Amino acid sequence: MAWNEPGNRGESPWGKKRPAGKPGGIEQTLKELQEKLQAALGNARSGPPGGGDGAAPPGAGGGIGVPLLVVLVLLWLASGLFQVEASDIAVVQRFGRYVDQRQQGLHWAFPWPIEKVTKVNVSRVHSVPYNSRVLTADVNLVEIGATIQYLNADPVKVLFQVRDLESTLGEVAESAIREVVGQASLDDVLGAARQRITDSARELIQRTLDSYNSGVRITSVNLTNVQVPDAVLGAQRDANKAIEDRERYAQEAQAYANDILPRAQGTALRMIQDAEAYKAQVVALAQGDVARFNSVHAAYAQAPE
Repeated sequence: MAWNEPGNRGESPWGKKRPAGKPGGIEQTLKELQEKLQAALGNARSGPPGGGDGAAPPGAGGGIGVPLLVVLVLLWLASGLFQVEASDIAVVQRFGRYVDQRQQGLHWAFPWPIEKVTKVNVSRVHSVPYNSRVLTADVNLVEIGATIQYLNADPVKVLFQVRDLESTLGEVAESAIREVVGQASLDDVLGAARQRITDSARELIQRTLDSYNSGVRITSVNLTNVQVPDAVLGAQRDANKAIEDRERYAQEAQAYANDILPRAQGTALRMIQDAEAYKAQVVALAQGDVARFNSVHAAYAQAPE
């Protein structure tokens, strides 16, 4: 009879009986994994290996839950460690309120959501570009490209005093450059006075940002591009020629005035001198006539006949 026929009564081909009452190997492994998973999740009761309704051993449900919770708390606390580089300053907020600053080194703070750490680079020079068309004092339209460089001198003010630092800095720079360039001529902007213009713009930007209490220090303002737009170049040439003509006419009028005034003044002085001479002559003649009349009168008085 074959060993796997119905009448074999569980005997193997080698004459040994299969163990009775035990499930197969795969089923046993799956059941053990299920029991371990239930114990890890902290179930108070888990089914016995045989599938009955018996109670689980005491402590089998919560044996892993408490250590797991402790491990999670330790990991959460360890996440509060942070490193501050030499170029940074870390600003610590507790529930959104500023509490401290941390310098270079390894530090710890309560993790989120209790405290928040923001690192601000106080050594790197930041740059903000500026490009616009500006009118000069002599009514010339110029295209100006500039770069404003700055440092985050005070990280607390940088974080809490200005909402959008680069946007604010761009608007302040535009206002300052328009004011400074508007007081200079085109030759000044294109020529040797450019350094004076950039220094004035930097000082004006810094004063404005200080009034905002921004915590930013302007290091330099550089004019990278200054040129006359092609669209207005012809009209600007005509305007410059008109200005030159006006200046030439004014100079010619001044030269004529410088020439005619001395001559007029000399003529007037000569006329005054001639009048004074004529006056002196007439007075002298009159005095002579009076003296002669007086002498005749005196002689007549002595010998009336």
